[in-house]
Amino acid sequence: MLYIFLFFRIFALTLPRSFSYAVIKFFALLKYYICPKDRRAVLYNLEPLVKDVKERKKCAKEVFVNFGYYLVDFLRYSKFNKSFIDRFVTIEGLNNLEQASKAGRGIVFLSAHLGNYELGGAVCASLGHSFSAVALPHKNKGVNDFFNNQRAMVGIDIIPTGMAVKRCYSLLRQGGMLGLVGDRVFIGDGIEVDILNRKCLLPKGPAVFSVKTLAPIVPSFFVRENKYFYKLIFEKPIYPCNDNKEYKYILDEYAEVLGTYIKQYPQQWYIFQKHWL
Repeated sequence: MLYIFLFFRIFALTLPRSFSYAVIKFFALLKYYICPKDRRAVLYNLEPLVKDVKERKKCAKEVFVNFGYYLVDFLRYSKFNKSFIDRFVTIEGLNNLEQASKAGRGIVFLSAHLGNYELGGAVCASLGHSFSAVALPHKNKGVNDFFNNQRAMVGIDIIPTGMAVKRCYSLLRQGGMLGLVGDRVFIGDGIEVDILNRKCLLPKGPAVFSVKTLAPIVPSFFVRENKYFYKLIFEKPIYPCNDNKEYKYILDEYAEVLGTYIKQYPQQWYIFQKHWL
C-alpha cells in the first residue's frame, strides 16, 4: 500500500493539478461502481440531504470524485505555500477566530470529513498559529509515517489517538490550537444528536476537552468552491461551562452547524460507512 501512495505522489507532483484531477476522476468513478458497500453507505447517508433519487445518485458519484480531488491535493503538499493560499483560498469568519482567541484558553477547531479538512488545518497553521490535530494511526507503519510526513510539510503536528487525551489537555491548557474531526465516532463513547431530523452519534471527546479546559470550540470547515478553489470558514465559537452536563449541549450546537454544511455541500461529505442510526 505504501508504494501505491508513493507512486501517486510522484504522479500528482509531476503532472499539472488539472491533469491529476482528470485522471483521479476516472479512478474515483471506477471505485463508485466496483465498491457496492461504499456506494450504498454514501447513498444512505445522503438520504436526508438529497431527496430526489436521481439527484442523490449523481451526488454520490460526486462524493467519490471530490474525495479523489482531496487526495490529489494531499499528495501535492510539498507545493503548498502562501502563493497557493493567495490564489486558491478565501477565508471567512476571522473575527470569530479572534473572538475565541481572547479567552486565552486555547481553541478546539472542530471540523468534519467535509471538503478538504486536512488542507484546512494546513491553512490554519499558515496563519501563524501552532496547530496540532488528532489522527487515527494507520495499521501499516510505513503508510502511517507517510501520512504524518505529508502533514508535517504543512505545519501540522499529529497527535495519535492512542496518546491523545493527555497531550490534548496539555496543549489546550498551554493555549494551543487543536484540530478535531467531529462527525464520526472512531473510538470511545458517542452522544446521540439530531441532524436534519435524523439520529446519529457524534464523538464525545471534543466536548470533554472543551469542558475540562474551558477552551472554546470553533466549528471550522474547508470547502471546495468551483473545483480548484477553497473557502475556509470559522463559525461562531461555542463556549463551555465547567459542567459535565454541557457535553450534550455542546454537541447539539455543533450538530446544528454541521447539518447546515452537509446540507449545503452534500457532494463533499466523505463518510463511507452508514452514519444514521
